[in-house]
Amino acid sequence: MKPILLHYYVTYRCNVRCEFCNIWDPAVWDHRHMPSWSEMESNLAAARRLGVWFVDFTGGEPLLYPDLPKAARLAKTLGLRTSVTTNCVLYPKRARELAGRVDLLHFSLDAAEKELHDRGRGYPCFEKVMESLDLALSLGERPDILFTATKDTYAQIEPLARLAQAFRVMLVVNPEFSYFGNTGLPADALDHLEKFGGEPYVYLNRAFHRLIRAGGNQRINPTCRAVRAVIVISPDDHLLLPCFHQQHERVRIGGRLEELRRSALVREYLRMDGRHSYCQGCTINCYMDPSFLYRVDAYMMLSLGAKAKYALDKFFRPRAGPASVR
Repeated sequence: MKPILLHYYVTYRCNVRCEFCNIWDPAVWDHRHMPSWSEMESNLAAARRLGVWFVDFTGGEPLLYPDLPKAARLAKTLGLRTSVTTNCVLYPKRARELAGRVDLLHFSLDAAEKELHDRGRGYPCFEKVMESLDLALSLGERPDILFTATKDTYAQIEPLARLAQAFRVMLVVNPEFSYFGNTGLPADALDHLEKFGGEPYVYLNRAFHRLIRAGGNQRINPTCRAVRAVIVISPDDHLLLPCFHQQHERVRIGGRLEELRRSALVREYLRMDGRHSYCQGCTINCYMDPSFLYRVDAYMMLSLGAKAKYALDKFFRPRAGPASVR
């Protein structure tokens, strides 16, 4: 199968300081770069020719990228489905530029309580999320609430589910994975989250939970197909191999994305997909989710079932919630 997803990191800069992430730290990540427009044009077109169907404009905070609306419009012109996840600090200012250009618009919200959410994000942005939900719905958008469940916040799933149901938007449950010193979620936290997986407007991928319970990716029989399924591009125009989180190779693209994807280097990474020593036990959902589609097994069935529920809830249940829910 061809790659289906492009993770395009448009910046490593971020305007919040999340506890479960360190991409905002300039001592760790180089914040100087963003894609030039010529790089963006070339890479999006090449990715589409390579078979990619979805582009995730990510970061950092992607709304810090000035050309994001223009890039999203180009992607849709090329036939790509688009996604953006934002902390909502800038969304009220940029909402009208983005309207109609983002197919999967995710608003990060980790607690239904202002103090708890703002503490975890290291910045007072709870009210911006509430404002953004009202604004997006008024513009005819279909935003999702993205809930990164940590060991400190997983119990917030119940009030967040009620909030999503009131707004009639999807709550996407994203369990924290082991990275940046995080430990991931224990079994009792997964048990609690799963109690709400069947509720209206709640998306919970049990395939990912099953993988976590099984100890993550196993090198001897890998689930991960990160290189096969996903293309990852950095803000400074490098192809990252095998993935963003384990970027052991950074190859300058310079208009050669198709050539690089067919190179001996990428063929070797394809051969070793999920088999490197650092792949053992990995549960990084950015790569596992698309990987589930590359082998017919229980993970594929569970993942497809979750996606079917997401589509039914999002597109066939009543939409456009109340003007404001407080």
